[in-house]
Amino acid sequence: LVFKVSIVVVAALGGAGLVASNVFAALTATATNTSGGSVTTGTLKLQLAPSGVSGITAGFTSPISAMGPGDTFNRYIDLSNTGTLDGASPTLQIVTADSNTLVNSAPAGLQVTITACSIAWTNAGVCSGTPTVALASTPVSTIKASAQSLTLPSVLVGGVNYLKISTTLPLGTENVLNGVLPSGTVQGLTAALTWTFVIQERAAVTNNS
Repeated sequence: LVFKVSIVVVAALGGAGLVASNVFAALTATATNTSGGSVTTGTLKLQLAPSGVSGITAGFTSPISAMGPGDTFNRYIDLSNTGTLDGASPTLQIVTADSNTLVNSAPAGLQVTITACSIAWTNAGVCSGTPTVALASTPVSTIKASAQSLTLPSVLVGGVNYLKISTTLPLGTENVLNGVLPSGTVQGLTAALTWTFVIQERAAVTNNS
């Protein structure tokens, strides 16, 4: 019995010796790139600025006052993609803390139409290039409730959209009796609007270069 146990121990030690010998005999080869290898991410930037044309440079900074039914006030802005990634799916949503007929009523409240021009608008509000309806007449109440899709000439890198923002108060009839404004009036109201333009990143790409 003693003799058999001794054989087992020797065999175990021999096996361990074989394993150690195989590890030290392994070969390794390594390769690395000697240049390049950098990764740079792009940027998606949307810049809103008043028109640069003399005479219509106020943009949204110019308030609309003493507006009456049937009036239309135009404001001119340049909307540009100043990033390094192409954009897609442009939208507009209006945000306001005010709650009155101007922003809550679809038929009686403010209406917005946006027209794009292929070149800058003249200071007389004329598009000498190609006009595009970016947003058909839409109630502010609708644009406030959810973002509306825009049809813009370009949201690609470097693209500039020359936009005319037309805000209209629809025609309507009200009777002020003994100096008391009627319920749901459009008179004597104020609505501070924040115009929020958004573009999404263009579709993801796979590049095999």
